Amino acid sequence: MTTRNPVLCGAAWLLLCCTTIAATPVLAQQAATPSAQAQDDPNDLDFADRLLMPNVPIMLMRLEDVADVNDDLFNMPVIDAAGYRVGHFRRVETKAPGDVVAVITLNGSRRTIAVLTDHVRYESGRRLIIADLTTFELDRTPSEFPSG
Repeated sequence: MTTRNPVLCGAAWLLLCCTTIAATPVLAQQAATPSAQAQDDPNDLDFADRLLMPNVPIMLMRLEDVADVNDDLFNMPVIDAAGYRVGHFRRVETKAPGDVVAVITLNGSRRTIAVLTDHVRYESGRRLIIADLTTFELDRTPSEFPSG
């Protein structure tokens, strides 16, 4: 008496394999798109479009959304729109009603500047602050007033 084992372990297994193969492109596309929260906020989509780096991070947070931003992100590296390290984050301040700024100390000039928080995001995966401005734009930012 011989028992025959099916080569593909039955019809159910074959159906599961085919479904997984067919769904792979859809799952990959879902993983590559920003979260629903980021898609609802047009400012975050505009921010990602302004970056010049080849691999734009998917999960970018506004600094205002970080619970204890000044303590948790103090001295965090800051990179420019092309992905080059340009300085270190110091704190978030309110300069005038409605002007919330990120205070950044630049590496090259050792100057401290204030940039509107609309121009920076936090990338928690690599623990970086990303600016949508170039190194040249950041260097030309006056120390006394926020840019934007």
